[in-house]
Amino acid sequence: MDQLPYNPKSLERELRPYYIGAKDQEIDQMLKDVGFKYLDDLFAHIPREVKFKGPVGLGQALPYNDLLNHVISVGKKNRLPLSFLGDGLPHYKIPDLVSFVCNIRGLTTAYTPYQPERSQGTLHSLWAYTNMMCALTGFEAVNASLYDRATALYEGLLSATRITGHNTVVVSEGVYPEDREVVETMAHGTKLRVIWVPLHIETGVTDLAKLKQTISAMQSDLAAVAFPQVNCLGLLESVDELTDLAHENKLLALSIIDPILLATGGLRAPADFGMMKDEAGKKVGADLIVGEAQHLALAPNFGGPGLGLFGCRTNSSNKNSIRSTPGRYVGKGRDSQGNPAYAMVLSTREQHIRREKATSNICSNESFIATLAGAAVMARGESGMTKAILEGRKMALRAVEELTALKGIELAFPQSGFFNEFVLAVEGPSLTQLLKEAQKEDLQPGIDVSTRIRTAGQKQLLMLSFTDRHCLADVARLVSFFEKRIKAKKAPQKIEAELPQKYTRSTPANLPSFSQKVLQDFYQKLGELNVSPDDNIYPLGSCTMKYNPYINDYLAGLPEFTHAHPKAPIEDIQGCLHVLYETQEQFKKITGLAGVTTQPVAGAQGELVGLKMIQAYHRDRKDNRDIILIPKSAHGTNPASATIAGFENIMTLTADKTGQIDMAVLEEVLAQHGPRVAGIMVTNPNTSGIFESNFHRVAGKIHDVGGLVYMDGANMNAIAGVIDLGKLGVDAVHNNLHKTWSISHGGGGPGDAIVAVSEKLLPFLPGHQVILKSGFYTLAKAPKSIGSIHRHFGNFAHKIRSYSYIKALGDQGVKKMSEVAVLSACYLLQNLKKTFPILPANTETVPRMHEFILTLSAEDFALLEKNGTPRASAMAKVGKLFLDFGLHAPTVAFPEVFGLMIEPTESFTKKELDRFVEIVLSIARIIREHPAVLTTVPHFTPISKVDEVDANKNLVLREENFTLPEAGVDKISPKAMRNLPVEEIVQKIVEAHAERRQS
Repeated sequence: MDQLPYNPKSLERELRPYYIGAKDQEIDQMLKDVGFKYLDDLFAHIPREVKFKGPVGLGQALPYNDLLNHVISVGKKNRLPLSFLGDGLPHYKIPDLVSFVCNIRGLTTAYTPYQPERSQGTLHSLWAYTNMMCALTGFEAVNASLYDRATALYEGLLSATRITGHNTVVVSEGVYPEDREVVETMAHGTKLRVIWVPLHIETGVTDLAKLKQTISAMQSDLAAVAFPQVNCLGLLESVDELTDLAHENKLLALSIIDPILLATGGLRAPADFGMMKDEAGKKVGADLIVGEAQHLALAPNFGGPGLGLFGCRTNSSNKNSIRSTPGRYVGKGRDSQGNPAYAMVLSTREQHIRREKATSNICSNESFIATLAGAAVMARGESGMTKAILEGRKMALRAVEELTALKGIELAFPQSGFFNEFVLAVEGPSLTQLLKEAQKEDLQPGIDVSTRIRTAGQKQLLMLSFTDRHCLADVARLVSFFEKRIKAKKAPQKIEAELPQKYTRSTPANLPSFSQKVLQDFYQKLGELNVSPDDNIYPLGSCTMKYNPYINDYLAGLPEFTHAHPKAPIEDIQGCLHVLYETQEQFKKITGLAGVTTQPVAGAQGELVGLKMIQAYHRDRKDNRDIILIPKSAHGTNPASATIAGFENIMTLTADKTGQIDMAVLEEVLAQHGPRVAGIMVTNPNTSGIFESNFHRVAGKIHDVGGLVYMDGANMNAIAGVIDLGKLGVDAVHNNLHKTWSISHGGGGPGDAIVAVSEKLLPFLPGHQVILKSGFYTLAKAPKSIGSIHRHFGNFAHKIRSYSYIKALGDQGVKKMSEVAVLSACYLLQNLKKTFPILPANTETVPRMHEFILTLSAEDFALLEKNGTPRASAMAKVGKLFLDFGLHAPTVAFPEVFGLMIEPTESFTKKELDRFVEIVLSIARIIREHPAVLTTVPHFTPISKVDEVDANKNLVLREENFTLPEAGVDKISPKAMRNLPVEEIVQKIVEAHAERRQS
């Protein structure tokens, strides 16, 4: 353990068995307090026939040091040769600030900033990111991230259809093939129609003549033209002509960009595309942008986590388009005291509010990667960003000059410009053989792109990418490899160092520049403005805010993994494939199902994958089914995912008096609509913390009418190692790796997921399956695969984290994790239910699992209303009161409008649970003895209550001249609060309220 950058012995939760907070004697005491003798008793109400009969087959837990050595040894299976791979995922030098920010636990472990007063750290960091992207692109609005470039492109196309009311889009074949596959996968079964326009066989860029023909033929139903600035052959597209062509035909221009290349000295900003001007004389520019921003802050990481960039023009002549776009936006506003504050804005577009009418199903995004990207841009500054891209261009020009001096090697498209990535036409030796020989010399010279365009005689095409990590010695080694095989020389092709003006940036980006020390201090302060499950219970229901082990982050950061490129030869990536293969096997055992895809990058995307497979299953059987059934208590992503998948008929199922699916209602629906039912989506345990004891019966009835069963596995932390989902009748289920399987939430992302499926859906799995043959890992596609939902292998770095976590738990630990999570919730409920009513109403005798919902009594609501807090806002205000005790709030107003959903997880000791009980009981006392206090909460956070109405009404999404905002200071920090007696905190709250009322 000497190589670790932290001391695990100094971390109170890091070395606990299975990362469980309570010791065995504490567990025994809590069991006694809730009326049970054994942990198994907590699951006695669940039918025995759906439980595992013994260990699931994960093996024994690995001790800490053994885990460390094991994963390091897996990483060493990868080879990291000198690489010229890029293909939309280049590898630049990473500023030191990035690793510094990665170690700020207040930023890495916090939840999505739904409570802005206790999330200013995350919101500040995302504000910095959006401002850096706005400076580079010239756009007024950039959201807080999407999954990756490919899914961002699809979301952009959907946005265009909503903005225009037309369902057909034209897309250049210059997009990366992986992005095209994602778009086609997502569009299948929806109203979106995608028409692809080819590249010109001589120039290698979008064929303008064919584009014009397509627009002319389809204009009445067209929404947009989508095109890359740098295409899949590394060539620069004529963005002015493409943008003007779109606008001349009253279409939206959607451009796919690479943000790092927009630095001063680089390529033209998309706000400056085209020649058309608005009434104020400003360039109209592109209307929407998408792109990949991962490489601003991260190495390739075998393809993920990525960072999907998404931007929309939002100005005096275009105020409404943004309301048709996906994702979270951060806006600047004021708190109730008039102080500057940041908050998420335009949230009424999102799934947790709009459900099936949301603009997207996205929930967890890539928030922390956005934080890192913003930090990386500021760390480089204006001159550093320019240097990064020009160093790469310098090396590319040198390589072109030397390689084209060899007979049989030419620039494939000499009449088209490039920046730092180019394609060579290689005659003579087989390109396949050439690349194999390169492996023997520890070299990855490029990517075979011969199939991306039809060229005269079908030339062999090799694409090479250069960044600031390459030096002249690297170029010399590359050239030497080719010289050994091609002896004859000729005159080299000359390329002008300066690009034509039509490609280049016309004005500086004016990025800010700060010292390393200033930025480190800034981000350190931001981490202190959030709260973390490192320090205290983080009671968000249905979010599973458990402890995130340090060792998992360390292992995911091993260079053997982070430097691996997803386009590397399969022999060079055996370590990465080992992790993916083992992850597949782990989750087959954990779920009891036949197959697993590791490609999804979030729970919501897992839902979409499951629904797409269900559609494909029915389509394959020539069975036209258009109805999805969803319980009323479902997460908002469920109906949103169904809509995005293409289902137009979503039927809501109500609950019975036990808080579970009403079987009579289900039977009535199936009797009336059975042949049309594609499937059902059920969260189990449901969002009330109740296990759906009739799940197996529900599944049987759905199967009887020919439908399939999707289980939302967001609450898997309650049943992992206990319940066999195969026996339950599940056909597809996702697991949130950022919930149950220990990955930190990052202030909203990146999340991660797997989807496990029954035998019925095996042929339809997306992405690649990793196959092990004679000790060697290979890749295979399922025979009827739906396609892909990520450009590569998903959020690979997170798969290392979950793989390591499961290895640390083993069979016994996984089961005990769930048991203690359920026990912790039952223990809290036992101590709170005499003071707070339980929701759903009249379900007091129904057993709860890992979470539960409390509400206030009618008398409490009346008392609050009498003292200035209307019933409609009472629960939100109670949530703010939790912040005054140094905690994050529980989940407020979901799934019950007047509820607080609490989930403690297994990470905390009995002492911590007891203190939490004391705090919640003190909140009840404040409500009853000092009800007016709720009119001024919170009192100790860096800002007071944010005026979110004003922030949404008067949108401020960027600053013209960005400076580091003042981070603010807690009146009393959460860490200090942890050491204060609860009664003393109560007194301070009452005093702070009195002071605020007087001021």
